[in-house]
Amino acid sequence: MPAASLTDSYATLSAMITPALFMTATGSLIISTSNRMSRIVDRIRQLNLEGDDLCRGVKPTDFVEDRLEHIAVQLDRMILRSDLIRRTLTLLYLAMAMYVGTSLTLALNTLLGGWLLIVPTTLAILGVGLMLAACVQLIREAHIALRNNRLEILFYRKLRNQRACEPAASSGEEPPVAKLG
Repeated sequence: MPAASLTDSYATLSAMITPALFMTATGSLIISTSNRMSRIVDRIRQLNLEGDDLCRGVKPTDFVEDRLEHIAVQLDRMILRSDLIRRTLTLLYLAMAMYVGTSLTLALNTLLGGWLLIVPTTLAILGVGLMLAACVQLIREAHIALRNNRLEILFYRKLRNQRACEPAASSGEEPPVAKLG
């Protein structure tokens, strides 16, 4: 094999490895996003069970209407989060496909004599753009998740304050006083 051909082959292989770095990064994002999706699915199931139990009176608890309203709000937010995660995974899988396409078209470019270079370059640019769009979606989903945490805390405080303001139990005890601060 001539030295120039061997050098071209190594250059092609080296160029094909570059998209592999993007594939690794995209794969890591796919795994973490899939884990986020699993947590969302688990939370939706948990909220559905809690709401069902409250409606059937399975668990003796206070402020049932408030709890059902809170669950409805949480479920609406879970729908938003699951939609964002679905779109994100779609973008990430498309980005992965672009990087695989980049690697393959780099090899084809070499085999066809170098006249195809615009294709792998375009695919690589599309892949990076899709990955950027996926990251923006993940940021949006994370913000919703953190707002959900805040809502949970506020709801807990609301219930705690409502309990502190209830009339004393029939035992004649004074109701607990809510502490400020």
